[in-house]
Amino acid sequence: MLIEVFGPGCMKCQTMEKHAKEAVEKSGGEHQVVKISDYAAMASRGILSTPALALDGRLKFQGRVASSDEILALLQG
Repeated sequence: MLIEVFGPGCMKCQTMEKHAKEAVEKSGGEHQVVKISDYAAMASRGILSTPALALDGRLKFQGRVASSDEILALLQG
């Protein structure tokens, strides 16, 4: 599964990326975490506030930091 973390690099965005990586470790699955900081790429995906997170191209969180447990639940379900 492809996990995309969107954000310019602020503390909240860094925390979201950390939580995504923690969720991947807990899941034990073959998931890839990618950080996207390009504003044009975010705009083209309809992201209006950061941090944001998408799983396999589907936006799951926007404008808040998801916990590693919330992300893990999506990876498992």
